[in-house]
Amino acid sequence: MKNEIKLSIPASLENLSIVRAIIRTYLVTQKIDERDIFKIISIIDELTTNAVEHGYRYGNGDIIIEIEKNNNAIKLIVEDNGVGFEKKRESKDERGMGLLLVKNMVDSFQLEEKVNGTRIKVVKQIKEVLK
Repeated sequence: MKNEIKLSIPASLENLSIVRAIIRTYLVTQKIDERDIFKIISIIDELTTNAVEHGYRYGNGDIIIEIEKNNNAIKLIVEDNGVGFEKKRESKDERGMGLLLVKNMVDSFQLEEKVNGTRIKVVKQIKEVLK
């Protein structure tokens, strides 16, 4: 039996607190170290905010989030069906620092462009608490 959850939630900034609460609860039940929980929540925040702001441009759509604990790693997928990833931004100021920060917090980062939207897959090694 896989140890995962999959969420589909309307893309709005107001819904992101619900996502954080669900993911935090999942990570706590999986006995993940609090420092790793903080990092994973930060990663979720960045990727889901990007989907709302850039993928859907604050319009209608859904964000699909999958999270799975497998041994000492968390696999996370955040996907939207929005306008897609814009590679052609000219300056670092236009791109922001969010994805760079995410890349620095994870062990594996993969961005997939879809016909409609973007799928980002990350893997983060974690520590478990011994309780």
